Amino acid sequence: GYTNPAYWTGPGWAWREASNRTQPYYWDDSTLNGDAQPVVGVNWFEAVAYARWLSAQTGREYRLPTEAEWEKAARGPDGLIWPWGNEWRDGMANSNEAGHDVTIAVGNYPDGASPYGALDMAGNVWEWCSSSWEDYPLAIEDEWSEQYLDQRQKYHGRIILGCSYRCSKESVRGANRYYYDARNHFDIVGIRLASYSPS
Repeated sequence: GYTNPAYWTGPGWAWREASNRTQPYYWDDSTLNGDAQPVVGVNWFEAVAYARWLSAQTGREYRLPTEAEWEKAARGPDGLIWPWGNEWRDGMANSNEAGHDVTIAVGNYPDGASPYGALDMAGNVWEWCSSSWEDYPLAIEDEWSEQYLDQRQKYHGRIILGCSYRCSKESVRGANRYYYDARNHFDIVGIRLASYSPS
C-alpha cells in the first residue's frame, strides 16, 4: 500500500512524492528492523498510512493512539511514573541502563508491563501518537479525523512518547513527552497502534 495515495494524508502523500520514497528508512537493515524488533525509521506520515492500510486489509479500525490514550495505557489509572510502578527497577525496560544499545525483540521485559498489560512502553523505541504538539491543558478533539491529521502546524510537530534504548531511566517515564517533525525518521522511533476492543 505504500504507493496508494488513498492511505496517506494530503501532506503525507506530498512528502512521499517529493522524497520519492518507496519504503521506510532502514527497512532492509536486519540490525534495526529484525523480525521481532519494533519497526523503526518510519516517519509520522508513514505511520498513519500504515494504520489506514492495516485497517483496510483487516476490516478493523487501527490508528495511532492519541497522546492521552498512550499515557493512560503506560501509566494506568494511578498515574505511575513507570509502567510497573513508582520505583525504578533494573531489568524492566530496554533503556540506556540495560546496555543493549539497539532495539531488542518486543516483549523481552514482561515484568515491565503496564497495569493494562501493555509491553515496552518504557524504552526500546519512541512511539508516534496522532496528537500534534500542544501545551497542557490539551484540547479535546478527534485526533484521527482527516481535518486534524491534515492540519499543518509549526514544524509539523507530532508527539512521540516512551523514549528509546538510548534514554536513561529518568527519560523513559510515562509522562515524558517530546515531538518530531512528521517528515522525520529515526532509528529510535517506531509505532504502536490502537484499536477498539471487539464487542
